[in-house]
Amino acid sequence: MDDTENIEHSPAFYRQLFSKAMPLIFIVLFIAVLDIWFVDRVISWVWGVLFLTLFKMYFILRLTFIQLSKIIAQSHLLAHVLALFGLLIGLIVLSFATDYTAMFLIDAQSFKTNLTNGSPGGIVFFEFLYFSFISFSSVGFGDIVPTTYAAKSLVVLEVILSFIVLFFGIANVNNMHVQK
Repeated sequence: MDDTENIEHSPAFYRQLFSKAMPLIFIVLFIAVLDIWFVDRVISWVWGVLFLTLFKMYFILRLTFIQLSKIIAQSHLLAHVLALFGLLIGLIVLSFATDYTAMFLIDAQSFKTNLTNGSPGGIVFFEFLYFSFISFSSVGFGDIVPTTYAAKSLVVLEVILSFIVLFFGIANVNNMHVQK
């Protein structure tokens, strides 16, 4: 049995994927903590949220390009590609949800929404998790609308990242010979 078969038919692939993704997961979680819990002390400027977002985007894109290339080279299982994209989409959506939440907590006027400045943090995060899913999918219902340049820039960054990640995946479908 060669290395490709071992990776395809054992949980080694998933261990490898999550071990490679673990630094990114810690970066996203660390910046989420910075964004939300220390927003008044550490980041009192909405453009600081954008800087942290660009920092996270670099690592997400790096993981996308490196890991997808390895999957294509080592494995041809559709489940492996779907696992990578599920992980990436989850990280992107959660990451931007924390960014939107932080921006709203810094300046409630950044978004037109039904939330008030004193809304509980869990409710604010849930609303922006929903908004992040909607922005990632480029549906845009219009119930939450960015109103400032910084908030609009943040939404544009999420849409750009979603297009890059999905485009890179679709562009590499020709390189995959999916096995069942």
